[in-house]
Amino acid sequence: MPVEAEKTLRTQVAYDDERVYFRFRWAQPNAGGWIHDMLVYHDGEWRQFADPSPWVSGDDTHTGFYEDRLSFHLDDGSVRGFEEFGGWLTAHEGMRSLPSAASASEVAAHPHYGECLGKSDIRKFIPQACAGEWWEGDWREVRSPAALQAMSERGEFLDLPMWRAHRSDPIGYGTDAHVLDYRHSDTGRKTYDTQTWDPATGPTLMFDPDVVADGALDLATVKAGGFPDQGSGTYALTPDVTVPFDPSVAEWEGAMIPRRPLREPHGSAADWTGSGTWTGEEWVVEMSRALSTVNPLDTTQLTPGETYLWAPAIHHGAGKRWHWTGYTHRLGLGVEPERDPSLPPPLTAREVDGPDVDWATVPTHISTLVFPGVQSWTDLVTGTHAEAVRSLETTMWALHGRDDEAG
Repeated sequence: MPVEAEKTLRTQVAYDDERVYFRFRWAQPNAGGWIHDMLVYHDGEWRQFADPSPWVSGDDTHTGFYEDRLSFHLDDGSVRGFEEFGGWLTAHEGMRSLPSAASASEVAAHPHYGECLGKSDIRKFIPQACAGEWWEGDWREVRSPAALQAMSERGEFLDLPMWRAHRSDPIGYGTDAHVLDYRHSDTGRKTYDTQTWDPATGPTLMFDPDVVADGALDLATVKAGGFPDQGSGTYALTPDVTVPFDPSVAEWEGAMIPRRPLREPHGSAADWTGSGTWTGEEWVVEMSRALSTVNPLDTTQLTPGETYLWAPAIHHGAGKRWHWTGYTHRLGLGVEPERDPSLPPPLTAREVDGPDVDWATVPTHISTLVFPGVQSWTDLVTGTHAEAVRSLETTMWALHGRDDEAG
């Protein structure tokens, strides 16, 4: 469990004739959320130090670094149950990091997930991607590729853009995904890759030693709180500071090199720009994308005057299910959505004149995000309130006893 069971997110939304703009703020006193997934030379061999981060685990023997992240689901109303249950709709029995997680061998043997997609785990999906009643969501009964394609063409998926403090922020973009039968990256090329490495011979890439001394960050310095400055420092393998690995330079005790080199994205995967600043007390993140994008099969298209559904989440120092997730809000582009007392207060995007948004003139919406633990959609549709959940006669906001909050 995290120290905070709840987190407060402040959100502003604006739009013009061509683009939508988001600005987010949330308290984050711990430094280092821009360090992520490192290869470390330790005791004569290279090791991967992934999540959780030391300031999350509180463990002096930790082997983890994981970036801070802001994400949100976006829907045009096509996905049944999303308005009522938000991200809980996408977490199912068998999903990775849940106690019921399917084994790698079980997934690899599955005709769709293993043989067709080449996956070894189950991630987010919507229950409609599976056969049976709309709410059942058994990944073993996933629909045919033709049926899934038809769902994409109807817009029956959840858009999932993200801002990542390490894997996207240093090059000025977000990353973009969508949830249907799996959490798929959008078409094109995303902001990061994975470099090959070996415990004996090390990574393929390192920092330019003219930029970072000895071609690597120093584990001891970082563990002691000596982080490169967020934004202006060098802590990510961006193209301008990356060179081939040379063990005579960068193989020393505690040498630390990112496993994920960054690159310029393109295609639908490059829809979102993103920029974040850590002030010492909080993150301030801005994201933007065109209202109409290159691929409507993986991205929700936006039109001024319409209302959409939006549910945010925040990760800090850990990945997968260890995050704070928000309830679904109605989001109007220039229109004020109707308030439903069984849902949190809606947001209204302010129309602006051009991309230089004066955020002082845009209203701030305050959302409560909660730690979901291991509760899944499977638990909801088989638990105490199963009938009300299946028939959508209740919402997550109401089940958590928040339906009397004015917001």
